[in-house]
Amino acid sequence: MKLSKFRALFVSATTIIGVIIFYLYFYFKDRGWWMLLAGGGLGFLLGIGTLYLEDIFKRLAPVKLIGGAIGLALGLFLARLISNFFEIFTQGVWQVFLYTMSALGLGYLGAVIGGKTLAELPILDFLEKLGERLLAKVSFGSKPPKSPKPKRNAKVIDTSAIIDGRIVEVAKTGWLDGLVFVPRFVVEEIQTLSDSTDPAKRAKGKRALELLQELKEVLRGDFRIIDQDYKNLPTDEKLIKLCAELQAKLITTDYNLNQVCKLYDVEVLNVNELFLALRTPVKPGDQLTIQIVKEGKERDQGVGYLDDGTMVVVEQGRKFIGKELEVVVAHLLHTPSGRIVFAQPKN
Repeated sequence: MKLSKFRALFVSATTIIGVIIFYLYFYFKDRGWWMLLAGGGLGFLLGIGTLYLEDIFKRLAPVKLIGGAIGLALGLFLARLISNFFEIFTQGVWQVFLYTMSALGLGYLGAVIGGKTLAELPILDFLEKLGERLLAKVSFGSKPPKSPKPKRNAKVIDTSAIIDGRIVEVAKTGWLDGLVFVPRFVVEEIQTLSDSTDPAKRAKGKRALELLQELKEVLRGDFRIIDQDYKNLPTDEKLIKLCAELQAKLITTDYNLNQVCKLYDVEVLNVNELFLALRTPVKPGDQLTIQIVKEGKERDQGVGYLDDGTMVVVEQGRKFIGKELEVVVAHLLHTPSGRIVFAQPKN
C-alpha cells in the first residue's frame, strides 16, 4: 500500500481527531496520558484501515461494488429485523451482542453474495441495449446513425498464430497488409505461458513474446495492441466478437476455431492453409527424386522429405536409407496438419 502525501495527511488527521475525542469525552485529567495515546492509536488504525479498503475497492469492478453495497444494506436490514425478535428473550448486553454479531455476519454475507451475483448477471449488456433503444426512440425521424467505418483491411491475430511463428515470415515478405490488431487478452495468455512452472510452456511463452516483438518491428505503424475485452467469455468467443465489431479477418492456426468462425461469418486467414497452398504440387503418377533419411513405421518403409517439408513414405525404401532414390507417387493423404505422400521405388 503506497502512502502519498494526501494519504499521510488523512492518517494524521484521523490520529489527531482520535486524540481530541478521547481528550474531550474521557476526561484526560482524571485518567491520564494513556487515554490520549489510546485515542491516537485508534484513530491511526482507522485511517490505515480506510486506505487498505480503498486499495481493495479500486481493484473491484463497479458492478461488484454496487452489488456489494446493495447486499450489505439488505444484510443490515435483516439483522435489524432479527434484533426485534431477540428483544423478546433477552435485554441489555446480550441483546447488543447478538445484534452486533448478526449485523456483522449478515452484512458480510450480503456484501459478498450481492457483489458476486450482480457481477454474474448480464446487467451491463442489458443497460447497453436499453440505452440504444432509448436513443433510437429519441432520435426517431432523424437520419439513421451511420454505421462505424470498417478498419483499413483489419486483421486480428490470435495466440496460436503468434506461437506458430510463421506469420512473422509472411509479414516480412509484405503480404500481410493493413492493420493488425493483437488483443490484450491474447498478450496476457502469452504472459501466463511465459510465467508457467512447466519448462516447456515457459519456453514456448517466452519465444512467443519474442515473435510478437519481432512482428511489431516488421509491421511498424500497422501493428496495434487493442484493450477491448469481453468479460466472462471464453477466448475463442472474444476473438469472434472482436472480429465482428472491427469487421476484421482472424489470423489463426486453430482448425476448430476456423470452423466456428465460419458459423458466424467471420473471415479467417489460416496460416496452415496458406503454407499448404504454397507447397509443391504433387499428384499420383508423378516421379520424384528424394533422399531416404530414416525408416518408416511399417515394415520395410523408408521416409524422405520434399523441399517444402512434405513427408514422403516409400514402400520397400528402408534398404535405401542414406541414398537418393527415384520414386513414383502412389497416393496422397491430407490431414489438418498437412499432407503425406505415399510412393514406391520407380524400378
